[in-house]
Amino acid sequence: MDSVKGLSKRVGIPEPKAPEKPLPATQDPKKAAEQFEGILIQEMLKSMWSTVPKNGALTGSYEEGMYRDMFNEALAKSISEGEGIGIKDVILKDINALGKKK
Repeated sequence: MDSVKGLSKRVGIPEPKAPEKPLPATQDPKKAAEQFEGILIQEMLKSMWSTVPKNGALTGSYEEGMYRDMFNEALAKSISEGEGIGIKDVILKDINALGKKK
């Protein structure tokens, strides 16, 4: 790490400053875990759609892509706000364990 700091000084990159005040703690860990699971589900759906051939009814048009992105976002949000796929439970458990250590 010292070599990186030395290199930063030689090329003129300023060192990052420490934040003046600590970042705010998440007010609702359940909501944070839910949102994280939603993002993961959305990325999973995006990857799944990339394997679908673009012929016939699916043309691969710009409009179709926009609709699919909106659909994936709504579906991921709905899944994560409901039962989910289990990721938010694990994350929430870890967040709570970290909170108890403090």
